[in-house]
Amino acid sequence: MAKEWYLMDTHHDTVSGFETDDFENLAADAFNEALDSAVGCDVEICNYDLTERIKKRVIIEGNLQDTRLNAMQRKILAPVGTCVAGQYVYYKNRYWLIIGLVDDNGVYEKGVMMICNYYLTWKNDAGEIIQRWVNASSASQYNNGETSSDRYLTFRDDQIMVLTPNDDESVLIPHGKRFIIDNRCKIYERHFPADTTKSTDKPLITYNVTRLDNVLFTYQNSGHSEFMATQDEQHEQDGYYVIDGKGYWLCDEPDEVNETTVLSCYIECDEPVVYNAVEPTVFTARFTDAHGNAVDVEPHWEIDSTFTEKLYVESAEDAIMVSVTDKKLIGKTFTLLLSADGYETTSVTVMIDALI
Repeated sequence: MAKEWYLMDTHHDTVSGFETDDFENLAADAFNEALDSAVGCDVEICNYDLTERIKKRVIIEGNLQDTRLNAMQRKILAPVGTCVAGQYVYYKNRYWLIIGLVDDNGVYEKGVMMICNYYLTWKNDAGEIIQRWVNASSASQYNNGETSSDRYLTFRDDQIMVLTPNDDESVLIPHGKRFIIDNRCKIYERHFPADTTKSTDKPLITYNVTRLDNVLFTYQNSGHSEFMATQDEQHEQDGYYVIDGKGYWLCDEPDEVNETTVLSCYIECDEPVVYNAVEPTVFTARFTDAHGNAVDVEPHWEIDSTFTEKLYVESAEDAIMVSVTDKKLIGKTFTLLLSADGYETTSVTVMIDALI
């Protein structure tokens, strides 16, 4: 029987006709042995917002690159079922985005990953801060998706291609969205005073989304998105803002972003009167959100008077009950105040009267 008939190039004394079975049975074990050797390394597989991280042992190819462009790309070899396109790989203290369809040969799977070189920040339509690690590269040689009937065109200094995960927030980035993409921001922050809450006087490089590709690199259950952004003019409100105690670099952020929204509350009662020696008067706290919807908030009650110690006060959930038995207090008034964290204090003047 010809030697070429067999799958493996083995010595004649080891040819048995069961080479296919041996290969299928031992291939996965052989790859696991390679993972445990010096060529394997420990990485973390992360989801789009880095809230899920799984440690894995993999092999990274292409570490010894020959060109500047190759330096931005690596190959990942991993046990089947380890990763998919659109996930991050945390490798040697850097985040890499897996692009292209991850597939396997029955023994191991292979994917392509690009270095993430910028932490992109923006606000979505709901006003939430979104941040993603992205790969940004020059795309000046490509069509930016813009058309014009003008005879003369003004070209910006640069346009870039940005690779993002394929999560909902990244896919919903709208045409025309503006971003700050400038590593000088890190230097600016180091020199800000500790109490800085806003800075819009720094020169920044800003970009405007001119083309979106969120279908071309989708593989049904995985994928990544890409958009092209063209450099535009910096706006007056582009800059650094502190929101909820954390600083962000945002485009077109309104001045009121740093103002704390003060919500309103009010006191409900049948009438602001406490009758002497009868059932207590019940005052109920009511709180609403910014849209006027009722919300449950723990109330804080205060009584402002010179005879507070002569009043009988009881609290129950969202209400306070006040009564009095001292006839000398008839005709006097006191102030009942209601407040809570984030809510403006409200008050009501209460009269002490005798029930006729």
